[in-house]
Amino acid sequence: MRRVTAAIAVAAATMAAAGSTMCETNSVGLTITSDRDPDKFADPKDMKYELSGSHAFDGGVIVDASLEYNDRAFSDRIRENLEGTIGYRVSLNRAMSLTGSAGIGEHWRQNPTAAFPYFVLRIGGDLELNPTITWNIISFRYRDAFDPNDNYNTPQLATGLTYNVDAQRSISAKIMRNWREGAPSSTGVSLGLRQKF
Repeated sequence: MRRVTAAIAVAAATMAAAGSTMCETNSVGLTITSDRDPDKFADPKDMKYELSGSHAFDGGVIVDASLEYNDRAFSDRIRENLEGTIGYRVSLNRAMSLTGSAGIGEHWRQNPTAAFPYFVLRIGGDLELNPTITWNIISFRYRDAFDPNDNYNTPQLATGLTYNVDAQRSISAKIMRNWREGAPSSTGVSLGLRQKF
């Protein structure tokens, strides 16, 4: 399964780097997230660093690949996710759009035998307040391992804002609530940078 996941992620990254003859836009992004204790926001839980690439076709189809590195607070334990998704964005009117995606990934830790595959579903709604600022009204992620014994049922609910620096660059900020196996696991804040080309 790890080879299939890696192949999908590599294919998505390759498409994201392809020429503009195939697509409308290509972009790469970097997101830094600070997850805090679900009950005490002042207490850090971990830091996440995500590198992503996406390829948006003219018809609304979006292919995305990402690699996330998770550094737990007060611990030398690390976790990583490699993920590939395919999605679709539809414009409801000039300002409002909905995006949905589905994909698979591989989660691993320092112990290689602890790696396992997972699936992920996302849906979100955006409202363009003006040409510079977009309100990412809501986004929901449902993520779980193919094997329930891996205990990776980790949904997330988030909202945020995106500021378009210019036609090619944007900065985003989000606040999110995470759950694990039905219980709140963290409240996160993130800052992201994206470059189109």
